[in-house]
Amino acid sequence: MNKNLENLEYIFEKLIETTQNLEKSHELLKQKISYLEAKLENNRKYLENILNSITNGVCTIDINLNIIFLNPAAKKILNIGDYQNKSLKDIFNIDAKNIDEVLNYFNEYEVYSIKSDIINVKKLKINASRVYDKDLIIGAVLVFEDITKLEALELENKQKEKLATLGRMAASIAHDIRNPLASIQLFISLLEENESDKKEIVKNINTNIQRIDEIITNTLLISKKVIAKKEKIKLNELIEQIEKEIINKLVTYNVTFIKNVQSLIIVSDRNLLRSIITNLLTNAIEAAKTSVELFVSVFNNKLVIIVKDDGCALNDTNTIFEPFFSEKKSGVGLGLFIVKKAIEALNGKIKVLNAKKTIFIAMINV
Repeated sequence: MNKNLENLEYIFEKLIETTQNLEKSHELLKQKISYLEAKLENNRKYLENILNSITNGVCTIDINLNIIFLNPAAKKILNIGDYQNKSLKDIFNIDAKNIDEVLNYFNEYEVYSIKSDIINVKKLKINASRVYDKDLIIGAVLVFEDITKLEALELENKQKEKLATLGRMAASIAHDIRNPLASIQLFISLLEENESDKKEIVKNINTNIQRIDEIITNTLLISKKVIAKKEKIKLNELIEQIEKEIINKLVTYNVTFIKNVQSLIIVSDRNLLRSIITNLLTNAIEAAKTSVELFVSVFNNKLVIIVKDDGCALNDTNTIFEPFFSEKKSGVGLGLFIVKKAIEALNGKIKVLNAKKTIFIAMINV
């Protein structure tokens, strides 16, 4: 009996010892788990800080091409706030059916264009990779950067190199043309003193001189930096002067001119505005079938100039403002380039809406 009691006491002692050891082990395990959880949380926060700090956009999608995550840079680049319940198609507008098609699509194009708003387009450079869980593909990650400004700068540098050459050429042409102009004007004054039958010749010479002077003025817009000289301008008077300049072209092309001009006085550069509107109207008249419309008004301290024609749609709206680019057989390709440069000198912008009618919209601070 005593022997059994001793055995039982021994068993209880061992049980208590084992329980205490288990409690110690449990406590150590809890501490280890807490340590690992804290470390995991620190790693998570560290990774989150990295994703929040980098300037590149990061987008992750699941196997069904639903958006799982967008970092702050991605939201800013894509101009999107809430991405919950959105798919890859909702944001990037691509018709991909699976991860492989997504990767093939983005790897095919070095630069991807995406609309940032109604008018503006952003250029993105995107790298796409699969996301694995062991050997199983569970989604994809897109890492992209906004290269819109970089591309614009590269284009601007190329444009500057081209303009440097054109500028030297233009300055030389302007110098060479202006010299004989003085002589022509002298001969005109002599002709006007003679018989009346020579007056028509004089008139034609004067017209050509005005045209040459206009060419020189436009050419000089290429060759040097344009500085605006602002003054008070009556819009109605300015448009009436321009209408007199284009009347012969309207008759030649049999085009109806429709105008809607607000009667206002603005402060701007008269010559630059005249060059902008004249070149836009000349371009529209030459492209029109039956009519050209001009709308000029002021809205929110901006002069709004709209020129419409009912001609054929333009083939390429991206290059029409480049010098010496023209879709017309006899076009020189300087008119719209001069328009753009004059508008930039006035801190304005110009857009082209290319549908059934070609519409140029210029907005200039006044």
